[in-house]
Amino acid sequence: MDQIIGHFAKVKQSLPPSPASDSAIQSADNTKDSAQTVPVLDDDSEMPSFERSADDDNGIPLTSASMAPNGHEWDSVATADRDLWARYLLELGVVYSQHHMPLDSKQCFIQAQAASGLQWEMTGAKGKRTRFQTNDITQLVLLAKSATRAAGSNSAGQLPEALALNDDTLLEKIKFADAAVEEHAGQERLQATDECILLALCLNVQNENAAHGLTTELMRPFVSRVLEQPTNWSVYTMGLLLRSRLETAKMRTAERATLQLQALVDQITHPLPSAQEAGAAERLQYLYALSLPSQWEFERELANQFMTMGVIRSALDIYERLGMWDEIVSCYVLLEQNEVAQRIISEQLALYPDSSKLWCVLGDLKLEPEHWRHAWEISGQRYARAMRSLGAHYYGKGDYAQAVECYQLALDLNPLFEKSWYVLGCAAMQVKNWELAAKSFQRVVNLEHDNGEAWNNLATVYIHMGSSHRDRAWYALREAVKSKYDSWQVWSNFMTVSVGLGQISSAIHAMTRVIELRADKDGAASIDLDALHTIINSVTRGRILVGLDEKQAVHAEGQYVRYMEHLLVGTIEARITNSAPLWRAMADYWFWRKDYRHCLDCYIKAYRCLSQMPQVAYAQVVFSDAVDAALELVSMYENLGDKTQVVRVATGADAAVPELKAAAIEQPVCADWKHQSKMMLRALVGKAKDSFEGTPTYVRLTEALSALRQA
Repeated sequence: MDQIIGHFAKVKQSLPPSPASDSAIQSADNTKDSAQTVPVLDDDSEMPSFERSADDDNGIPLTSASMAPNGHEWDSVATADRDLWARYLLELGVVYSQHHMPLDSKQCFIQAQAASGLQWEMTGAKGKRTRFQTNDITQLVLLAKSATRAAGSNSAGQLPEALALNDDTLLEKIKFADAAVEEHAGQERLQATDECILLALCLNVQNENAAHGLTTELMRPFVSRVLEQPTNWSVYTMGLLLRSRLETAKMRTAERATLQLQALVDQITHPLPSAQEAGAAERLQYLYALSLPSQWEFERELANQFMTMGVIRSALDIYERLGMWDEIVSCYVLLEQNEVAQRIISEQLALYPDSSKLWCVLGDLKLEPEHWRHAWEISGQRYARAMRSLGAHYYGKGDYAQAVECYQLALDLNPLFEKSWYVLGCAAMQVKNWELAAKSFQRVVNLEHDNGEAWNNLATVYIHMGSSHRDRAWYALREAVKSKYDSWQVWSNFMTVSVGLGQISSAIHAMTRVIELRADKDGAASIDLDALHTIINSVTRGRILVGLDEKQAVHAEGQYVRYMEHLLVGTIEARITNSAPLWRAMADYWFWRKDYRHCLDCYIKAYRCLSQMPQVAYAQVVFSDAVDAALELVSMYENLGDKTQVVRVATGADAAVPELKAAAIEQPVCADWKHQSKMMLRALVGKAKDSFEGTPTYVRLTEALSALRQA
């Protein structure tokens, strides 16, 4: 890379003077991402402003995506020199992008945009995407304008064929509600260099964001703008290729994407007569300003897309022509023709007996470790794939010690395989080599920070390494839940570690998430009662306030009260109502809050969970539990029934004027608690009389009822 940058530095010395800073060609270690912002389209340009008025909901500016430095510093430079500098900076940025240096490539693209005078803006406008859509919704659209108007394009016959979508639901392109947007969506023709810059910025969006639907939506406007007014064969080909890549993930557009890839490959492998094809000069003019793949990479991408679509035979033809033996074997295995695959590999081995790759492919096909060992030996113990395959074989057989040894040898040669580090960590866990397991999973998350499973396993390793590593386990699980947000197992682990470390707010959040994910299917089993008891005790006994001054304690207690009431009322009570131990646990919290009505209500619901079970009339265990709950409820009636509690009661004036606050008055918690207790015990006696009359539990129940009658 340093040699390439050195060559660019030499080329720069031959360029005409310019106001561009030298930072664009500094090494990647010293280059910083520019945070400056380019002004949006000039006031005197012909672009619509799309300002949102008070009564107009069409055309909402979303963001100003232009990020170049002020382009006015280039006004004194001749147009030809500006284009030369733009090409230079663009090609340098493409080199950075190909070497996976997105920050440096982004800076070069921004400088190239300033040099060329390109102005662009990502905004939003109301429109429709489907034929039967009735409501207009906001769509992303990119407005762009070159500093100078581009010349006319080539004839249609000299450009690649752009296939129509021909879908019965999706429109070919967005139909905007605002006529001004519809008119300016294509706008005037851009300079070819400016189209290259837009495509480069599109790829930069992909490099800086995760593989996600939102990323695709951000890239689509760049491609659509370039395809509106084609000016060059290579630029148009690159635009169609990017559109195909974006469309492969959706069912309605995957067919067009595959056929478009086929058309792009055919124009290279089966060219039309020279009169109908673009010449070599036009094809090569922007070769280094685009990340346009070679013919063989085009064909490989098409074959991979065929495999995704299930067209295995067509993919196999391409793989055989390219000599991609791994993929050839995979195709024959899917076609259930293992013998053919073995014969082909054997024929190749007869020609190239010292090919480590072919021996590994044969080992993958026959699942014989001797072939992988032979590949390792003939390579001089330098072919890492052989050890990876052998390690995977031993791991599948349960020989974890051998798997650890093989993966260590492979990763010593090539340490950039995060999947190999992951399997090594799992194997190390099986042999209880916690230090090696921790190192392995650390390497995984360093290579792939969003690997939630690796973070979770790393936390498990830290837990096994002793209490001194509990803090590291908590931090690892905190990262794991970011990537595995819908995994209740990871949230459960996070909750357990948080409770053990006294991180009560995190424990409350984790328990809330576990219940949200599991309650519909597992009900009360989704709640860890021990963890809930610990959380409630930590809040009610003031453990969370240790070490805080009075002001901080009041503030912290108020926060935890809100967290707890959201957990108990908004999450648990809204989803789970059939667990007596759960209601009793929640009653402790409400008693601490001096909300005696809510506390008593929890004891009532705990009793009903048992008394309404059919087994209470004939199962001794259930009947005993119901009696215990009934006597406990009677005790709570007696202790809380006569207490007074401030409640808010709406008066007549309050009902007529909702803005008025309800009056606060004191009322007994349960004025008729004796009557309620008698009715409850009498009903339980009636249910159990036939099956349990005369038993000690039944006698205890009737004695409690008699005591209430005499009171």
